[in-house]
Order: sequence, then C-alpha cells, then structure tokens
Amino acid sequence: MATSRPLLDRLLKTPALAKVIPRLPPEVLHRVIQICGLEDSAEFVALATPAQLSRILDVDVWHVRTPGADEQFDVDRFGVWLDVLMQAGAAVAAEKLIGLDMELVVAGFSRHTAVVDYAAVSSFTTLDGEQVPSRVSDRAPTAEIGGYVIEARRTSAWETIVDLLAFLAAEHADYFGHLMRNCVRLSNGPREPDGFHTLLQDAEQDLFDLAADREARREQQG
Repeated sequence: MATSRPLLDRLLKTPALAKVIPRLPPEVLHRVIQICGLEDSAEFVALATPAQLSRILDVDVWHVRTPGADEQFDVDRFGVWLDVLMQAGAAVAAEKLIGLDMELVVAGFSRHTAVVDYAAVSSFTTLDGEQVPSRVSDRAPTAEIGGYVIEARRTSAWETIVDLLAFLAAEHADYFGHLMRNCVRLSNGPREPDGFHTLLQDAEQDLFDLAADREARREQQG
C-alpha cells in the first residue's frame, strides 16, 4: 500500500476533483481504486455517482474462488464497501446505496444479517396470563431498528450496518422498509421437504437471479 500512497496524494490534489470523478469512465475509476486500495479510496467513492458505483460493483464484488468455477458474490468485499461508504457519513452512504440495484443491496445485507419482525420474537402475555419470553437470539450481536430485529450473521461490518440501517430507518423509511422486508424473506429457515426438492431456496434463487442480471448487463456493455 505504501507504493500507492504518493499516487493517492497526487490524485487527491487534482483541481476540481469533485467535478472530475463523476465524469470518469467506471473502469478507469475502478482501476484507480484497485491501485490505491479500496480502504484508502473513500474520497473517490464518496464523489462517484451511483451509476459509476453500480458498474464497479458488478466487477469488484464478484470473484472466482477456485480455478474454472463461476464467479461468486463476495459478501466480505461488500461489507468493506459499506465501511468505505460510511467514511463519508451516513447521509452520503445512504444516497449511494439507494441508487444501487436493490437486488444487490438485499443480497449483501441478507448475508451479513438475519432480519425478523420485532413483533414475531418479542415477549408477550397470553390470554391465560402466561408470560412468553422474548425469542431474540443471544448467540450473536443483535439490534432493534425500525420495528425489526437484526442479528449478525457475520461481524466484519456489523457496526457499520447498524449505523447505516438506523439512518435509513430515520431518514429514508420507505427504502428501509423495502430492504427489511426482502431481508426478512431471505432470513426464513430451510424449507420442509415438499417434493419440489430441485427448487432453489429463496436466498439461493436471489443470488442466481442477481448473477444472471449482472451477466446480462455486462453483455450489453460489451
């Protein structure tokens, strides 16, 4: 990373950087991010347009894990992107996120978190007066945001996700609700055997659809 620091410093001193970055072809901006390192490129990411970020993420969060295999969605890399976006503040991160493909956002959040309606797991009193305790998990970090309980499936970007979701719930309630409802759908447990065992479960199907849509976009872009 030390070898890229002089380049990063020179780029950050570019006159009218805020006007230059949004005009760069996405592949050029992605190359800059690759050279400088994503974690050190927060200023560039904050100035990029959602359209640029969409094109970059179509490449940057998909990797081949074994030779000859298909590219797979990189959940941890998505988390790093959230961390970098939040370096510019929740308002900027939310603006960029809202401009991205919802399928991609849902895929990322639903693999970092499990989401349930708060009412489905909160304590309650039965008609007979029996107190039923809360069913919120104590196995992993959890947070209650906007009427939902969010549980960490992985903790690498947990604090970032909690802060970003809290901002979305307060400032972009409709978007937050749409995102959470999709995450709830993908947080359901495995289906019982029903004779249709060749059908993909919801989370797997969503990733399949996301990958197919990505390939279609890349073919159109040449």
